[in-house]
Amino acid sequence: MATGGGILKTLKPDDNLDIFDAQNLQMNDSYRASCNAVIDRLVKFLQNNVPIKVKEVVKGGSFGKGTAVRDKSDIDLVLFLSDHPTVRSVKADMRRLLATLEMYLGQYGGCNVLGTTTFSVQVNVSCHASHEHSVDILPACDVLGMHGQSAVYDEMFRSEDIRPYYSASLVKLQLNFVKVLPAKVMSLIRLVKHWRKSELPSGSGKDRWPTSYILELIVIRKWEDAGRPERFDLKRGLHSFLQALVNYGDLKVVWYQNYNRLYTQHRPPYVIDPANPFNNVMDRFNVWDEVAEYARKTLKWSLFQGLTSTETFRAW
Repeated sequence: MATGGGILKTLKPDDNLDIFDAQNLQMNDSYRASCNAVIDRLVKFLQNNVPIKVKEVVKGGSFGKGTAVRDKSDIDLVLFLSDHPTVRSVKADMRRLLATLEMYLGQYGGCNVLGTTTFSVQVNVSCHASHEHSVDILPACDVLGMHGQSAVYDEMFRSEDIRPYYSASLVKLQLNFVKVLPAKVMSLIRLVKHWRKSELPSGSGKDRWPTSYILELIVIRKWEDAGRPERFDLKRGLHSFLQALVNYGDLKVVWYQNYNRLYTQHRPPYVIDPANPFNNVMDRFNVWDEVAEYARKTLKWSLFQGLTSTETFRAW
């Protein structure tokens, strides 16, 4: 289990979570500027020092969306390639692309290369002694820019064999979905990420514990259920989120602003990626009963004294 959760666990009912977020989780302007400088140097290296034709680099992940916490953040650097006109061409060339990136990044002194996955090269970079970025570098094709959303989703529907290779290409839709959220929702997301890191096991072997991304989506849905308030009590918001985990079997989370509902034929429970109608994010993880038990224990913390599950979401 991760360490460092004692601070949140020991908060009292009258403690202010806004202050906790500002003092412990949120990046200030100088901190973010320092991190941006480090990431920008890595981006320039990828654009100018690697023999891959990069048209554009998009910063995704928690850092790109503005939901990163102070001690560590994840970044997806999506490389839109100018000489790969289709997702299928990226898939066919993926091994060579990743091997090239891995080799050149190994010669770049600003990062520690961890290895590769099916879709990315993984590295760590540090901008402070206490802050580390986990970076996934993903080659992709800018299909949205070339064809538009409707055509892309139709193509994904017909091309199940390469559907996973579209995910990186949809990064801008994921960013736009989160970046318009009020600052208060961002604060709640950071609190949830802190809770996940401090209370949930990191996972090993066959146990696949939920990532920050799916928890972020559940937060957004509970905020929408509460009427999309600009201001609300973070403690009530966190309480509502934990109740959703306790009752995870009831989750039916999907958004239709990007795609047609005909694409989203999933059995509940489900949390569908707002950028990818074919991706039930819940399916990646297999310990939801255990997650529910951790959430149930958290609801017994002193912080939530006096709150009950019968309170309406509008009480936020």
